[in-house]
Amino acid sequence: MDATTKTPGAPGVILRRGPAYALIALAALTAAIGGCDCSSNNPVSPVVPLPPLSAVVLTPPADSVFIGANVSFTAAAYDTLGALVPGATFNWTSTAPAVFTVNGVGTVTGVSEGSGQVIASAGGHSDTSQVTVFPGFGWFAQSSASSANLNGIYFLSDGRTGWAVGDGGTIRKTVDAGTTWTQQISNTSFNLRSVQFATSTIGCACGANGIVMRTTNGGTTWSAVTTPASGFTLNDIYFNGNVGWAVGNGGVILRTTDAGVSWTRYLPSVTLTNLLSVAFAGVNDGWAVGDNGVIVGTHDGGTSWYIYQPSVTNAGLDAVWRRSNTLAWSVGHTGATLATTATADSLAWQSLGVPNYQFYGVHFPSDLTGYAVGFNTQSGSGLVVRTDDGGLNLEVQDSHTMFRLNDVYFTDTLHGWAVGNGGTIVHTATGGR
Repeated sequence: MDATTKTPGAPGVILRRGPAYALIALAALTAAIGGCDCSSNNPVSPVVPLPPLSAVVLTPPADSVFIGANVSFTAAAYDTLGALVPGATFNWTSTAPAVFTVNGVGTVTGVSEGSGQVIASAGGHSDTSQVTVFPGFGWFAQSSASSANLNGIYFLSDGRTGWAVGDGGTIRKTVDAGTTWTQQISNTSFNLRSVQFATSTIGCACGANGIVMRTTNGGTTWSAVTTPASGFTLNDIYFNGNVGWAVGNGGVILRTTDAGVSWTRYLPSVTLTNLLSVAFAGVNDGWAVGDNGVIVGTHDGGTSWYIYQPSVTNAGLDAVWRRSNTLAWSVGHTGATLATTATADSLAWQSLGVPNYQFYGVHFPSDLTGYAVGFNTQSGSGLVVRTDDGGLNLEVQDSHTMFRLNDVYFTDTLHGWAVGNGGTIVHTATGGR
């Protein structure tokens, strides 16, 4: 019988003395040595390849996080029989690294306001979850890096790119939802009252002396456009695609069909009263409002205008917003709040009440939810109100500013910005709550 012995350093490997077993022993010993890092005291585990997978599942399917905070996602891999594969490793990716980052174990960190997807992938399969980054609750101030009064605000639908305009030709732009605002050279010193864009890169701002400043590159450069409104302040501008309108003092109404390259004036003027705001549903139905409660309307895109009768209020109306052929709202600096209602054969304006506030801006991101801004004469502070029933009831929100607010714009029912005197910009990502 052959003598046997155990080889030191290779537990469980038994060598039988004899030529038949020498090669077996050598192979076993080589395998044992090859599975470790002999130059280190810490053995290196061999990489175990994944079996063929049928799916990767990421949980939760959606989550939110504040800027600077973390939230964790978990990924699981399943083989072709539907069994969980333990110890699987994943490649993690953020589709919006400027908004949030993700590390190698699925921990997401909020960077700036916005949204995107986190992706976990392995073995040729992947899954995604939605990530939303919030800056905080309620309304809070953003730095405009300007002390000039800001009169107009507009954002693209991405909720990150926007412009604010104001006195002295001030134009500020943000590409991160207002975390930072940078100055743009407006090439005018006239006060600017309103700004809106026809496309993501083509926009116009209007203001004193009939000025219209236009950009075709997102505001990198602005240039003046000649208009037939010299000497009249243009108070508001509105675009629906390439068709746009601007209204101003003395009842001036301008129209463009080429995204602001050229403008024509509606004559004879339907009113000599100052018009302060304009809004359209589509390219045909529009309202414009102004001093002394004047309301003018059009059903043919501005080819003709009429004065709405009978008058609903004598209070000045500073802002109007229209969502559809039948839904529109208007507010005034004496607290007037108006809304349209459909009748059997026409459309009528009705008063919703006159609270003791000064309203200067209004925006409805949905048919029921809307916001109005201005000045709270009771508290001596900037005013923000919200409604969730089309304006019947108003909820006063904390604006976190003592300055008067002049305009407001929302990209949805939660994300909005308001601008006001003294370079004020306030923002909410939670509907003000």
